[in-house]
Amino acid sequence: MNRYTFSTLVVLIVVLFACGPSQKISTSWVNPDRPAKKYTTVFVAALIESNPVKYALEADLGAAAKARGFNVVKGYEIFPPNFNKENMRDRDLALKLIRDKGCDVILSIAVIDQKSETYYQPGAVSVSVGYAPYGGYGPYGSYGAYGTGFYGYYNYWQPTIYSPGYWTTDKTYFIEANAYDAETQQLIWSVQSKADNPSGIEKSSKEYTEMLFAQFDKERKKQK
Repeated sequence: MNRYTFSTLVVLIVVLFACGPSQKISTSWVNPDRPAKKYTTVFVAALIESNPVKYALEADLGAAAKARGFNVVKGYEIFPPNFNKENMRDRDLALKLIRDKGCDVILSIAVIDQKSETYYQPGAVSVSVGYAPYGGYGPYGSYGAYGTGFYGYYNYWQPTIYSPGYWTTDKTYFIEANAYDAETQQLIWSVQSKADNPSGIEKSSKEYTEMLFAQFDKERKKQK
């Protein structure tokens, strides 16, 4: 294998891995003792401080639930933007507001942990694909095409010979989705997942929603 073929193979492998999923499910659990009833209306609550993320998640999860025949009530339709576990003083009142909307199941999403890792990414030396004396005739052009003398030579080749290293930070978020019976507060379904370096809000929210409801569809099919 020549150097050109090897370098091309390395680039291809990097691209393929970079295109892999950034989110994946770690564990999933269905309560074998859950109530034997059909749920019709789901309350979707993203327990996340960032309002843009909260709204995006609740909207995407709500749309996915509605596409599967559920009626949907989203958290931001009942509670104010600053509503969270710290200022939720009256548990019974919160549950009453949810039940008064006809919700019989509650789906909550929360980031339960976060991990950051910073490391140094060393630079890379490029692999040339051929050679002709600089300034002569060959695959790189005619004599003097990139200037004469050392400076012209250095100015043309230096950026392609070495890419400097840099510091980068990987972030992993651990996310938990829980579904509760709205009447008894019994946990009926739980899914833990992780997201590595998630992209923008819109894309990440849609990826998470697709992943979570694909798991829901798979487990609901098992129960039939």
